[in-house]
Amino acid sequence: MRVLVVDDSPVVCMLLRAMLESSGAEVRVAVSGAQALEILGRYAPDIVTMDVHMPGMDGYTATSLILKQYALPVVVLTASTNLSESATAMRALEVGAVAVLEKPAGPDAPDFDQRTDELLRTLRVMSQVKVVRRPRSSAQRIVPAPAGRIGAAIATTPRLVAIAASAGGPAALKTFLQRLRPNQPWPLILVQHIAPGFLASFAQWLESVTSMSVRIASDGEVLHPGVLYLAPEGWQAGVAGSCRMRLEKCGLEQTFCPSADDLFFSVAKALGKQAIGIQLSGMGRDGAAGLSELRRAGAMTLVQDPGDAVIDSMPRAAIDLQAACEVLPSGGIAEMINSIAEQLAS
Repeated sequence: MRVLVVDDSPVVCMLLRAMLESSGAEVRVAVSGAQALEILGRYAPDIVTMDVHMPGMDGYTATSLILKQYALPVVVLTASTNLSESATAMRALEVGAVAVLEKPAGPDAPDFDQRTDELLRTLRVMSQVKVVRRPRSSAQRIVPAPAGRIGAAIATTPRLVAIAASAGGPAALKTFLQRLRPNQPWPLILVQHIAPGFLASFAQWLESVTSMSVRIASDGEVLHPGVLYLAPEGWQAGVAGSCRMRLEKCGLEQTFCPSADDLFFSVAKALGKQAIGIQLSGMGRDGAAGLSELRRAGAMTLVQDPGDAVIDSMPRAAIDLQAACEVLPSGGIAEMINSIAEQLAS
C-alpha cells in the first residue's frame, strides 16, 4: 500500500510514517495541500491521508482538488471530534472524502493501539476502492421519473422515507437534500456509516445543507413529517408500530452500526409498501438485501446511479439483487420524491 500523508505537523508526520511503515506501507509526506498536489504530479499513491487545518490551503480545498484531478481515495484525519475542529472534516466528506477519523495520539495514550488498528484497517480497505468522479453541474438537467412509478407510489400513500449511505454518501446527500423541497409530508430516517465521535458534527453539517430539522433519535419517539432522524452512536435504527423509532443496542458481532440492512428490513416489516427506500453511495453490500426485501414488500425503492456515486459498490450491490424500482442520480431521486409529495398534496 502506497500512502501520501498530508499534515503540517512534523510530529504527526513522524508518528504516521512510523505506524504505516511498520505495517509494510510505502509512505511519502507533504506538509501542505499545495505540496501534496505537487507530489501527486509525479507519485501515484493508493490513498491519501489529509490533515484538516493547515496554513494556506486547508484540508477541504486540498481534498476537493485531489478528487477532481486524481480521483484518489482521501481519508481525513482530525485532531479532535469537537464541532469546531471537525467542521472542515465534514466539508471534506461533502466533496467526496471517503472517511474521517480522529488522529491517533502519542504511544502513551490509553487508546493508541485501538486508534492505530482502526486507522490501518480503514486505510487498507479504502485503498482498494475506485473513486468515481464525474463533472457535476448545479444546473444539471434531471430527467423526470416515469409517471407510472410516481402513480404507483401515490396509490400506496408513503408514510416514511428510509435512506442509506456510506463512503461518499455525504456528497450524494448534499445534492439530494438541497434539491428536496421543504415541508416533506413524511419523516426521513438516515443511516450513514461514520466513525465514532463524529455524529454530532455530521448532524450539524446536515442542518447546514437542508431546511429540514435534523434530530438524533430516541427510542420509541413518534416520527414527525419533515424531520430527518439519525440513530445515536452504538444503536441500530428501525421502525416500530405506527411510525415510531425503534433503537436496539448494536451487538459485538455486527459489522455495521448502524446498518442499512437493519433499517430496511425493519421498515419493510413495519410499513411494507407504505415506505420509500433509498440507497446512495457506499462501499460494500450493506443495504442491498434489505432494500430487496423492501421492494418485495411493495415499497418504492430508489438507487443512486453508480456513475453518479463517489463509491459505487453499495448501489451496484442493490442493482445486482434487482432491489431498485428506479436507478437515478442523487438529484433525480430528490425530484422523484418531490413529485410524489406534490401529487399527494394536490
